[in-house]
Amino acid sequence: MTGDFNLFDHPAFGDENDPSAGRERVRIIIFGSKEVVRATIHALYLKNFRRIESWSPLLPTPDPAIFMSISTEYRIMR
Repeated sequence: MTGDFNLFDHPAFGDENDPSAGRERVRIIIFGSKEVVRATIHALYLKNFRRIESWSPLLPTPDPAIFMSISTEYRIMR
């Protein structure tokens, strides 16, 4: 990977928290080969952790062998 890559500049990180709505964004990111990312998403689904459709499509990284997928959910802030 190059030193120029900033994960938080990725479009998937564009939306902001909405404190006025009492919600906070929580993200989980998986990095790995396409096969490993897909297998991990399915394994997490089987453990009732996250729905498969809550994950982004596979996203490229600066390393052509590594991909990522992001799952975003909003939690109520107290």
